[in-house]
Amino acid sequence: MNQNPKYKEYDVCIVGAGIAGIFLAWLLGSKGKKVLILEKNAKINMNGADILKPSGINVLEKHGLLQELMNKECRVRDELRVFHNGIQVDHINYKAENERGYFMVCPYNVLLETIYDKIQAIENVELLVNQSVSKIKEVESGVFVTLNSGEEIFCNILIGADGTKSIVREYADIEAHFDYYDHVMYFNKYPVTASVEELNRLYVDEKGGLAYFYPINNRESRCVLGFSMEEGKSLRESGNRDVLINRLKEFVTESDDMVDQITSMDDFLTFPLCKMHTEKYFNGRILLLGNAAHSIHPITGQGMNLAIEDVGELIIWLSKYFEAEISLEEALSGYQKQRLELNNKVLNYGHRLANSFGSAENFMNSLNSKIQTSSRDLSILNKI
Repeated sequence: MNQNPKYKEYDVCIVGAGIAGIFLAWLLGSKGKKVLILEKNAKINMNGADILKPSGINVLEKHGLLQELMNKECRVRDELRVFHNGIQVDHINYKAENERGYFMVCPYNVLLETIYDKIQAIENVELLVNQSVSKIKEVESGVFVTLNSGEEIFCNILIGADGTKSIVREYADIEAHFDYYDHVMYFNKYPVTASVEELNRLYVDEKGGLAYFYPINNRESRCVLGFSMEEGKSLRESGNRDVLINRLKEFVTESDDMVDQITSMDDFLTFPLCKMHTEKYFNGRILLLGNAAHSIHPITGQGMNLAIEDVGELIIWLSKYFEAEISLEEALSGYQKQRLELNNKVLNYGHRLANSFGSAENFMNSLNSKIQTSSRDLSILNKI
């Protein structure tokens, strides 16, 4: 490590306080490593995905978090009914498709706060908000990072967990390939209804419409709507509830109690969608993690899970490095070998499914219940 007392020194600096960054910081801090988390916003963003598939649950259980989440408001579910143009085309039973037999609906803020509370009890993990990166300089022994405040720090490893627009990725000169969708999703919450309590329902139609309803606790439901950019803009700007409801009822056939609660799209959160993957995950001592390295269409429900899986694999390799069993190059190469191609296959699955709404046949042929329930069996993934 750098011996110049002018700089604060850390084993790892993580840019981004989303689930990937916070989870990794806790695991490293629990092993005695000195960790700095940099968050560009004034506070941690508590809006994010709710779905924990078996692949992500397995990692959380390994690190002792599952029972704690079970004791909170997270919901255990084991069925998903899928519709195209209002007609049921699949009924995914997790008990039949995955050995864990269930998935969980866990509000993003609950998961993040659970881990963040643990970080606050670890003295060797530091979180700085309102701090972004203005300069990165890698040297043989580590990485110098200049913050927007002017402060400089020195770290052994720099990790970019700062999302699809990652500034760390730019500094590391790692190329990312984007495919943007002509599709926008809208998110809101409403009281739980009988249909939502019964089971999760996912609807799509040939015009690009999407609706997904599920409980996020015992009182609230998540309402996810999706439309082409043009149609979504038109529906939102018109402010005409009847037009919106009539459009939804063209393809939403078993969830009238949820649809009837929607008054307008004004208070829905929204963001554009893309498929993104980087050509590699690291350059020297700089590594990309989670959404800084990849982004998947949310119809798969696996974006947060891929980030959690990434962290679960990375901590194995970093532990070997910090215990002097292997070099940093070997650790990061080993991590990349385990995750890059697997992630790419899951991303390709999501991309194919997101582009299949045009016909029931294409949609049914693209929907794979094993992968949708987060199987990581390469014999299945290799067919995509």
